[in-house]
Amino acid sequence: MALSIAIMGNEPVSEVGVEKKELKETTIIDSDLLAIDFCGEAIPLSELRIAERYQKMIRNYDNPTFRKLMTKTQKRIKIIEPILKKYGVPADFKYLPLIESAMNDDAKSHRGAGGYWQLMPATAKSLGLVVNETRDDRKHLVKSTHAAGKYLRNLYRQLGSWTLVAAAYNAGPTHIQNKLDAQNKDDYFKLRLNSETTRYIYKLLAVKEWFNNPERSKEWVSGDVVDRLAEFKVEQKKADVQLTKQTEKPLTDS
Repeated sequence: MALSIAIMGNEPVSEVGVEKKELKETTIIDSDLLAIDFCGEAIPLSELRIAERYQKMIRNYDNPTFRKLMTKTQKRIKIIEPILKKYGVPADFKYLPLIESAMNDDAKSHRGAGGYWQLMPATAKSLGLVVNETRDDRKHLVKSTHAAGKYLRNLYRQLGSWTLVAAAYNAGPTHIQNKLDAQNKDDYFKLRLNSETTRYIYKLLAVKEWFNNPERSKEWVSGDVVDRLAEFKVEQKKADVQLTKQTEKPLTDS
């Protein structure tokens, strides 16, 4: 049974006469709509800015082209998952090739990244792949997935968070580590990053959700979830202001 987010003030302070009725509980959103995670790490969708970013990306993938891609890539995704598991990499990363290359072995970026996982030549070679004029293992699904599994495992050992691993896959581990150190943060969702890396986790989440929870995704597409969340934030702020006013009232002698 889905629980719900409710507008609740702090505990009533009886000494200053704050009544429970002033902090009514109002059901706003079924918590199942916000119970979205990446590799077991909860996504703070109760924060309006994060919910808005997520909704935008869910809508971005709500199109016939992506639905066709979902159908077309099912078999290859089934090949990827057990290989990642071998390296201790969560199954959520099996969707990464869809956002990196649209599961196209011949995809190549202007920087030289190539194959299903869009590995740079030097990175691919360091992971045991052959990349030369006559052979490119980045185009081999099984071989390149083994390499990606090793790489993702190494990133996790360095960063300790799968959401940060996703960010590092996009922007590079050195860049992400520098941002963590400079901003004194250890949470992807609190980091200030470039727009591409900021959007990256939302792309993975959107792809994962369309594959696994299409009905929940449709609710997010509607816009109703974010509207209700915004309403919740307004009412919550009002309740907090009211509570502050009550607690600041001077006590009078009886």
